[in-house]
Amino acid sequence: MSNEQGLLRNTRLIRSLHYFEAVARHQSVKRAADELGVSQSAVSHQLRELTTALGEQLFGRAGRGITLTPTGRRLADKLAVTFSGLQSSLDDIVGSGRQVLRVAVCSSFGPGWLIPRLASFYAAHPEIELQLRLYAQDPEQTAQVADAFVTAQDVKPGFAAIHILDEMLVAVAAPQLTGPAPAGRFPLITTDIEADRLGQDWHSYCALTGVSLDTLRAGSFVQCSHYMLALEMARAGLGIALVPDFLARRDIAAGVVRYFDRTLLPAQRRYHLCFKKSRAQEPELRALVQWLKAECAPRSVSRLAREAGL
Repeated sequence: MSNEQGLLRNTRLIRSLHYFEAVARHQSVKRAADELGVSQSAVSHQLRELTTALGEQLFGRAGRGITLTPTGRRLADKLAVTFSGLQSSLDDIVGSGRQVLRVAVCSSFGPGWLIPRLASFYAAHPEIELQLRLYAQDPEQTAQVADAFVTAQDVKPGFAAIHILDEMLVAVAAPQLTGPAPAGRFPLITTDIEADRLGQDWHSYCALTGVSLDTLRAGSFVQCSHYMLALEMARAGLGIALVPDFLARRDIAAGVVRYFDRTLLPAQRRYHLCFKKSRAQEPELRALVQWLKAECAPRSVSRLAREAGL
C-alpha cells in the first residue's frame, strides 16, 4: 500500500481535512469552529495534525487573520471539488436535489382524501412541481420510490412522521339497499379476504353495533382486495361495503351511495406523511408539511358537516 493510500484511510486525517476545508472556505478559525460546532482550539489542533501528516505548510499569517499558502490553496480547491461530488452522491442516494417533489400515496387515500384538497396546495405553492405516485399497497419507504410517503406502515428509523388521520370505516350501499330504516339481510362486501381473517371487518362492525352477523348477512361474503373495489361494488348494488369515510364522502354527496348507518368503525390504520429526517429543511418538503398540518387542523362543526355531506 502506498503512503498516500494509507493517509486516505486514516480517519483522523479525514477529520482534519474536513476542518481544513471549513477554515479555508471561511478564512477564519472562529467561523469554521462555529459551523462545525466545536471549539477554536479543536480546529487549531486538527490543522496542526494535518500539517504534520502532510509535511506541508498550509496557512500563513495576514495581520490578525490567516491566509492560504499556494499548497494550501491547491488542497482547498481540490477538496471543494471532492466535497461537492460527495454531496451530489449523497443527494442521489437520499433523494434531495430533485426538481420534482414525488409523493407516494396508497390507493384509497390519494383519490379519497388528498386529491380533493390539492387545489389549495397548488394555489399556495405554484413554484412546486408535485408528482403523485399511486400504489395499491403501502409503498416501500426509499428514495428510489418517492421523496415523501403517505402510509399507514410503521415509520422506519431515520424518518420523520406527520400524523394525518386515523382511518374510520363507514357502511355504505346503493340507494335501493338503504332506506329510512333498512331491515332484512344483505350481501356484505369485505376487504378482509385472507382465510384466517375473512370478513373480520364485518365481525368488528357487529361487535361495535351489537348487531348479529347472522341476522345482517345474506349468503357468503362478497370478497374484494381493496376499498376502491368495495366502493364500486357498493355503487353497483352488489352489497353493503365498509370503506373509509373520506373515500365514500364524494359518492354520498352525489347520492350514488348512501350511509347504511352512521356508525364509524376504527380500522386500526393511522395515516401519516413520512420523509427522511435529513431532508426535513428542504423548502418543498417544509411547504408540504405545513400545508398538511393546516389541512389536518381541527375544523369547525359546520365545516365538518359540509365535508360529510350532511
